[in-house]
Amino acid sequence: MGNEVTLTGTVVMTVRSEPLVQLIKSYTDGLRYVVHSILEDPSLYGRWRYIKRSRKIKWEQDISRISKAFYELLKHKFNLPPKIAQSCFREASMIAKSVINNQNNNENKCIIKEYRARFDNQSWKLEIRNDKCYLKLKYLGEIEVTGWNKKWLEKYINWSKGDLIMKTSKDRVKLFAVFKKTKEIADPSERAIAVDLNFNEIVVGNFDLEQRFKTPMQKIIHIKKNCIEKTQKRYPKQWLKIKGIRRTISRWWRRISGINDDFVKQVSKKVVEFAKVNDYDTIVLEDLSNLRLKQSDIKKKSWRERFTFFAYRKLQQWIEWQAKKDGLAVIYVPAKKTSKICPNCGSKLTREKRRIMKCENCGLALNRDSVAVRNLVNKWLGVLRCAV
Repeated sequence: MGNEVTLTGTVVMTVRSEPLVQLIKSYTDGLRYVVHSILEDPSLYGRWRYIKRSRKIKWEQDISRISKAFYELLKHKFNLPPKIAQSCFREASMIAKSVINNQNNNENKCIIKEYRARFDNQSWKLEIRNDKCYLKLKYLGEIEVTGWNKKWLEKYINWSKGDLIMKTSKDRVKLFAVFKKTKEIADPSERAIAVDLNFNEIVVGNFDLEQRFKTPMQKIIHIKKNCIEKTQKRYPKQWLKIKGIRRTISRWWRRISGINDDFVKQVSKKVVEFAKVNDYDTIVLEDLSNLRLKQSDIKKKSWRERFTFFAYRKLQQWIEWQAKKDGLAVIYVPAKKTSKICPNCGSKLTREKRRIMKCENCGLALNRDSVAVRNLVNKWLGVLRCAV
C-alpha cells in the first residue's frame, strides 16, 4: 500500500433554535470587528516576512498578540463563550491574512455579509437516539436537529470530527458538520483505467474494456432555452423588475445546478465501482488546468454555452474523492493530442466519420473517445517506464 490521505465529508442539517441564532449573530459581529481592527493596522497583530520561495513580502499573524487584544473583548462585549471566542479570533486572523496578502485587493477591504459561525471539534457533538438526531453544544446544551439525512450521517458518524459551520437561513439555522478520516491508498500501478470527458458522454476504460455514461447536457440546454430564455423573451423589460418572474428563473437555475451535482456524484461512484469490480487500482484523469482560459476565445455560441455548464472539474474532484475513499490511486496526465494519435503505433489519425478516427498506418478505426482513453493509459504507462 502507499501513502495516507485525509478525506473530508460534510453533512448538511437544519435546526430551529433562537439562542443559536443569537449566538451566530454575536459571533459574526465579533468576527467583523476583529477583522476590521487587524486590517486597520496589521503591524500591531503580526509581522511582515520575506518569503524566498515566492520572492514576496507576506504578512503573518501573531496569535498571542491577537488573543491578548480581543479574547476578553469578545467574551464581554459580544457575549461569546470562552471556546467560541477563541474560534472567532482565530478565524478572523486567517481571514485578515488572506485579505492582506491578496495582491488584487490593494485597499485591504473585507465585507462579511452573511451571519455565520465556526465551532471547533471540541465544542460540538452529534448523537442519534431513537431515530432522532441531537446536537450537543458546549455552553448551550442539547438541541434536536429537525432536518437531517440518516443515510449520510450514519455514514460519517464514526469518522473523526472537524469544524461545525453554522449559517442563519430565515428562521432556521443550517449546520455544515465536517468529518475527517485518514485512509491508506494504493501505490499507482500499471493496472489502470482512464476517464475521458466530453459534453455528451463520460468514457471509462483501457485497451481491454470500456463503459460509457451519458451526461445531462441536452437536458440542461433544454431547460435553459425552453424555460429561462423563453421567459426572458416573453417579458424582455419586466423580468428583472417582477419578483415572481425572477424567483421562477432562479428556480430553474437551481434545478440546473442540482442536475449537475447529482450527475457528478452518481457517475464518480460508478467510475470507482467499475475500477474495483474489474480489479484496477489506478484511475488516470486528464490534466485540464487552465482549460477555461484556453476556451475563452471560441466564438461559437453553442460551444461556449455547453462549456459553461460542463462541470468537468467538479466531476474530477468527486472521482478523486471517491477513489481515495476506497483506497484507489488517482493520477493526472497531460490531455494534449490524446484523441489525435494512434494508441497502437503513434501515427497521426484522420477523421473518417463524425467521431470515428482512423490510422492509415495500422488500420485502427475507433471512436475518438475510445482513442483518448487508450492514449491516457499509454501516457501513464510511459511515466511508469521512465521511473523504473
